[in-house]
Amino acid sequence: MGKRSGDAIVIGEEGANYKYRAFVSYSSSDRPAADKLQRSLEAYRIPKPLRRSGPHRNERVSPIFRDRSDLKASADLGQTIRQALENSEYLIVLCSPAAANSKWVDKEISFFRELGRSDNIIAVIVRGVAAVNDPLREPQGAFPKALVGLRSGDGSSTEPLAADIQEPAADGRGGDGFNLAKLKIIATLLGVSLAELTQRQAEVDRRQRRVAQAVAAGMLVLAIVAVIGAWTALEQSRTAQRRLQDAVESAARQIGATVRYRDRYGVPSDVIQELLRSAEADFGKLISEEDTSPMLAFQRARLNLEFAELFNLIGDEQSRTKVAPLIAETATTLDRLEQRSPSALEWIGLASAPDPAAIATLRLKLLDAQGQERTYGGTLSEAVASAESRIALSQAWLAKAGGLPWLRELAQGHCRLGAYNYQWGKLAASVDAYEKCMETTKALMQKRHTPSDRADLTAALSSLATTLVEMDRRSDALSRQQEAAETAADLISAESNNTEYQRTELVTLTRLGDMILSVDMDAAGSLARYQQALLISDQLTGSDSSRLDWQRDRSLLLERLASAHLRLADSPDTTTSRQNLHQAEQYVRDALHIAERLLNNDPLNQEWLRDRSVLEERQGQIAFAAYKRGGDTSKLEESSRWYAKALMGRRTIFKKDPERSFYKLDLAVVLIQFGEVATEGRENETAERSFREALLLLEEMTNNNEVPPIWLREIAKVHSALANLYQRQGNIADGEAEVRTAIELIRGLRERFPDIGQYMRDEEDLLAKQNELAKLPK
Repeated sequence: MGKRSGDAIVIGEEGANYKYRAFVSYSSSDRPAADKLQRSLEAYRIPKPLRRSGPHRNERVSPIFRDRSDLKASADLGQTIRQALENSEYLIVLCSPAAANSKWVDKEISFFRELGRSDNIIAVIVRGVAAVNDPLREPQGAFPKALVGLRSGDGSSTEPLAADIQEPAADGRGGDGFNLAKLKIIATLLGVSLAELTQRQAEVDRRQRRVAQAVAAGMLVLAIVAVIGAWTALEQSRTAQRRLQDAVESAARQIGATVRYRDRYGVPSDVIQELLRSAEADFGKLISEEDTSPMLAFQRARLNLEFAELFNLIGDEQSRTKVAPLIAETATTLDRLEQRSPSALEWIGLASAPDPAAIATLRLKLLDAQGQERTYGGTLSEAVASAESRIALSQAWLAKAGGLPWLRELAQGHCRLGAYNYQWGKLAASVDAYEKCMETTKALMQKRHTPSDRADLTAALSSLATTLVEMDRRSDALSRQQEAAETAADLISAESNNTEYQRTELVTLTRLGDMILSVDMDAAGSLARYQQALLISDQLTGSDSSRLDWQRDRSLLLERLASAHLRLADSPDTTTSRQNLHQAEQYVRDALHIAERLLNNDPLNQEWLRDRSVLEERQGQIAFAAYKRGGDTSKLEESSRWYAKALMGRRTIFKKDPERSFYKLDLAVVLIQFGEVATEGRENETAERSFREALLLLEEMTNNNEVPPIWLREIAKVHSALANLYQRQGNIADGEAEVRTAIELIRGLRERFPDIGQYMRDEEDLLAKQNELAKLPK
């Protein structure tokens, strides 16, 4: 270690001519060590006893020059370094094998020696061993050659003594360690012995401990006062947080209420969108990302799901794009809440957090939202997985905590699973899930008498009946739907003035009429159920004409009545047929009047736009049936006009959300019917264009493996319709090719779903068409 030169002037004293206490020379590979050492030296405070007894008036051993941190841009880098070296009292050389082979380090040492300050060179080993570097004999040597042969004040040659910042090994070998090496360097810079420096530092440390003890004693008294003040502040904070949570909960209830008000009173979609935009901004400020309270995070997750439900209800593409991020954020929040450990304040009751059961309940709602989103996206296997996760979570909590609410959640999970499997075409799995839903709901009803459970059972029975019809288990389906109607009637008997239960009975009777028409082909029997439902509709709409959801129920029911009369128009008796067609047309017109009134209130409502399009489609069917009955070409033209209107409506809906499979199917169905009317009117190009567009839409929907069978059946219908068109044109070969394609599709469905009789009848009809075409001349 170098010694202090006898004539060195201490920095800070009058007449001092050194700008820097020391210059640090190092290789670029040792930059981290140089940076750490510079910061540590400049932060060191010289003990007061040394400042009083010696010439060290400054509190710190600074500044320290480190060329990479202190050099400014210079055209002559060498000149800049020389000036810094001339203005530095000491040269600290960070020694390592890399430094020993650095020409810059070597030049800096040589120049400093030329200044006559060899005694003020401090060697510090950062890597390697304390030896001169020799690539062959000592490649780990840390000393540059310029350090070798330093001359002491008496002119004798000396070897560099160095501080070693490397940490000592367990066996005692190794370096000094950073802290001891730093003190060695500072002792040299101050011109004192290491022993004196450590002694003075120890005196300072003892004095600081005494001061700290005195301060701690005083703080004990202050702490008592602070605890009292903190308790008061905490209570105020908890009160403020409770108020914020109450505000969020109130907002969540209001968002949920908006869903109901939108359906009941027809709040326009653009108004809902504006409300949502404002609400998003308001709640973004109310619950910011900086809020870390578990309760606020929980409430934010709850709000996210409420927003997601409303965005789904609006149904346009812009709104739908916001759903997935809300679901993802909620999932992340719930994961974090489930994995966190209670804080100390929570343990002693001074802070609140959502309990695990509340988090689990919100997780169930999240799984519902995920399942719905995946259904819209066409990934039905993932939707099924969401429902299965919902069931597993409900079962776990039912086993853990018991309680009837968890039993209801389990039932609802089975119903969700039934719905997703039905849409996927997994009809047997759908039936199994719906039956479990019913069994669980009935078990729940035995333990409590809550009308909502009876309403759940009604919905499950109706859904099961629909699935059984698809499986051609028609008698079972009709039996289940009849049971649903009876269950709904029990609701009314329990609370005759409950309008929601009355509405449930109306919907259930309507579905029973659908079932009778589908299962028994009994148009008269279905008509009787529709008329029974119409009496309930009369009562509801008469009691409150502002309830637009009741008005829409009436419009849908009138459309069903028209469909039943359209079926009765197949009667061989011309008079009866015309009467039924007339009655069907009257019902459709009344329904259209309601649909137009609803759309005047909310022109952007996708569901109401579709209702009108369905009624226009029904008008087209009625006019086409009238043409078939009497051959009146004006009716054929009228049918074409109505279908054109229906197409316009379907295209408008489809354009707003072109990725939604349901809208593609909806458009394809009308295109097929429009093509059939064009075929009848010998508008061959229009007919083929319509069929091909429908086929393109349907094929886009069937590009993956999760294809509901109804889509494939519609494709088969298109090919069959094209066969009829080609037959009319005399193009028998192309007609036969289209029929063969249709037969292959239906046979594929029969292999997958052997229990569905409809596919067998479809195949029989197509084989008859194939035989018919085979007999025609090519």
